[in-house]
Amino acid sequence: MSFYGLEIARTGIFVNRKGLEVTSHNVANASTPGYTRQVLNVKSNPPSAKVGFYSPKFQVGMGADVQSLEQIRNMFLDMQYRNEYSRQGEYEIKADNLNFIESIFNEPSDTGLSAVIDHFFSSLQELSKNPESLTVRALVRQRAQALTDAIHKMYKQLEDLQSELNDQVYDKIMEINSIASQIADLNQQIFVLELRGEKANDLRDQRNLLVDKLSKIIDTTAYEDKDGRFVVQIAGGETLVNHFTVYELETDKSKIMRKSGFDSSGQPTGFKPDDPLSQQNLYDVPGLFVVMWKDTGQVLNIKSGELKGLLDVRDGVGGLDEDLTVNGQPVDVPNKNSYPGISYYLNRLNEFAKKLIEKFNELHTQGWSLNGQNTGINFFEPPVGQTFFYARYIKVSDAIMNDLNNIATTYDASSLPGGNDLVVDMLKLRNDTSIFKEGRFEDFLKSLISNLGVDSQGAKNFAENQKVMVTQLDNRRQAVSGVSIDEEMTNLIKYQHGFQASARMINAFDEMLDVIVNRLGIVGR
Repeated sequence: MSFYGLEIARTGIFVNRKGLEVTSHNVANASTPGYTRQVLNVKSNPPSAKVGFYSPKFQVGMGADVQSLEQIRNMFLDMQYRNEYSRQGEYEIKADNLNFIESIFNEPSDTGLSAVIDHFFSSLQELSKNPESLTVRALVRQRAQALTDAIHKMYKQLEDLQSELNDQVYDKIMEINSIASQIADLNQQIFVLELRGEKANDLRDQRNLLVDKLSKIIDTTAYEDKDGRFVVQIAGGETLVNHFTVYELETDKSKIMRKSGFDSSGQPTGFKPDDPLSQQNLYDVPGLFVVMWKDTGQVLNIKSGELKGLLDVRDGVGGLDEDLTVNGQPVDVPNKNSYPGISYYLNRLNEFAKKLIEKFNELHTQGWSLNGQNTGINFFEPPVGQTFFYARYIKVSDAIMNDLNNIATTYDASSLPGGNDLVVDMLKLRNDTSIFKEGRFEDFLKSLISNLGVDSQGAKNFAENQKVMVTQLDNRRQAVSGVSIDEEMTNLIKYQHGFQASARMINAFDEMLDVIVNRLGIVGR
């Protein structure tokens, strides 16, 4: 019976020593990102089933044994966290970039487009008072050039931002492939270790941390089947990682780059509604990337995440129904992204510049120059070679830039040099509410900036709300999976005392055996 007691005490020492090791590991990783608290799963050993001299009813159990080393995780909270983290990533991207677009328009300010067009009309007002003054004419030309330069600058900055977001889209594609490869490598290591009966908890923590990181980039779900095969799905349920197999996204730029261009007459050639690699929006910069699978070429239907935010801001046309005619035929524009992104603001700037050119040229071409010639001179030069990129190419006509006398001020040659009826009609354009559906030139800009402000504030509010929700969910996860130093110190004391008690029991049994072996039966010798 004494040897039986020694075995029980030995199991106690082993269990409590293992408990001390696990507690030490938890404490060491209390601040490690992604670490999940580990606990011992201990089971009482039943009595021996063998029947000896004593009946089994007098036997006690055979001590304790460590069954497993478990992680404390709540998969439902993980799923919730990743869903909301993905939305947070999306709205943070949108908020940051819409805020940058606001800085491009810089309204209201003394240098914004509204102020510049106000200065332009003010110079026309001065011209109506003194049509023959070369000084006033120079002011009109200067203010007109400032207006075209402001439109150019905004348009170029929007194009640059679209190109920058396009580079970020490619970087996210590369990052997704990298994370997928790392997850597959970890799957293999975990599977091999656990096939040998070990528990790869720390490798599982690394894998879960990668899945969390992936979920911010793109909507992600992950699960482990009954055979221990770990699967990661993205974009509404398409498989990215299946155990050891990785299904990569295409990274060959020549294969994922949209085709766009114009024919010799300046008409777009890239609109093909059924081809995701065709031009999606007339004003997009060339070479925008499409997110697709490497093996199949199928385009991903991304639901949320940073990649969704980048694509929405880069491609969104804001629900505009572009009325395009190519070679006399209406064209169906493939882009159905209704988010008001860069494409939307490029469209609107072109619409503004087009009306500005058309309305002023319609009047100015009817007027007489100070030289006494009616030559149909344009005030603003329309785009050369195509009829779409008004904002990119708008400029004051060469005739006016070369000679101030070519600014027409009257319809009647006999009223020169003091006639101003044409300038008066130009000034009336400022209050013409029929130019846009929003009304005047300034009404158009106010509506555009107002909508931008609403969208930007909305994205910011969503991002902040998502951040709060993600923080709350992470706190709930940490309440389950995180390491509590107070709790671990309690466990430390418990295992330490258990170890000491088991050691003292061995000493006690050792003394009993010493009496039996060395002292029993020696009386009278």
